[in-house]
Amino acid sequence: MNVIDNGIKFTETNDYKELSEISARIMLNCVKEKPDMLLCIATGTSPTLAYDIFVQTILKEKIDVTKLRIIKLDEWWKVDMNDRATCEYYVQEKIIKPLNISNENYICFNSNASDADMECKRIAKLAKEAGPIDLCILGMGKNGHLGLNEPDTCLLPFSHTVKLTEKTKTHTMLTKTSVPINYGMTLGISNIISSKMILFLATGEDKNVSFHKFMSGKVCTDLPASILWLHPDTSCVYEKKLTE
Repeated sequence: MNVIDNGIKFTETNDYKELSEISARIMLNCVKEKPDMLLCIATGTSPTLAYDIFVQTILKEKIDVTKLRIIKLDEWWKVDMNDRATCEYYVQEKIIKPLNISNENYICFNSNASDADMECKRIAKLAKEAGPIDLCILGMGKNGHLGLNEPDTCLLPFSHTVKLTEKTKTHTMLTKTSVPINYGMTLGISNIISSKMILFLATGEDKNVSFHKFMSGKVCTDLPASILWLHPDTSCVYEKKLTE
C-alpha cells in the first residue's frame, strides 16, 4: 500500500522481508540513475537485509558501482574500529568490502579518534565538500532518534558528539562489545534534511510507541524522526504490525 502524505510516501509491508525487498529496490534505482551518487549508510538491524539484497543484486547484474560514494551516518566513540560492535565493522562487512568501494569514495567517522569534537569537524568539512547526500538511509530508533541525534530540547545541524541515552545504550550492536560506550558521533539534522531523498525504515521490536508518535505528524525535538515531515522527498517503508 502506497500513500503520499505531505511529501512523505508511506509504503506498508506485511513483514521484514517485504520491507527489505522494497527498500533495496529503491536503493538500486537510485544507483542506476546516478552511478556517482552519495549514499548515506545507517547501521543496525533495520536495513541489514535490504543491504544484503542490494549488494547481491549489484553483483549478480554486474552493475557498475566504481563511482558510488558512501558516507557513514554515525559511529560509537572510544572503541576500536575493528570491534564487531562498531558501525565501521558493519559498513565494511555489508557494503564496502563486497562492493570493493575505494577509500577515496568513503567518508567515515573514526570510532577511536582521540578528540571526538575534532573528528566531527573533520567529517563536517568532508560532508560539505562531497554533498549533498543523494540518498540517506535511516532507521526508526527505539526512542525516535535519527542517526545518533537523540531526543533533546534542541537538535544540532551538523556532525557532532552526543551523549547516548540509556535506551540507545541497549542497542543490539553494543551487545557485541565489552567496552562501555557512552558517547557517539553523528551527522546532524541539517546534513540529513538536506539530502535529496530519504529512505526511512520502520521495523523491529519496541518501535510501536515511537512510530505512532511519528505518525501524528507533529514535529518535535523529543522525537527527532518527526523532522522528516519537513522533508520534500521521504519514502517511509514500514511493517504493518507497528500500526497495530
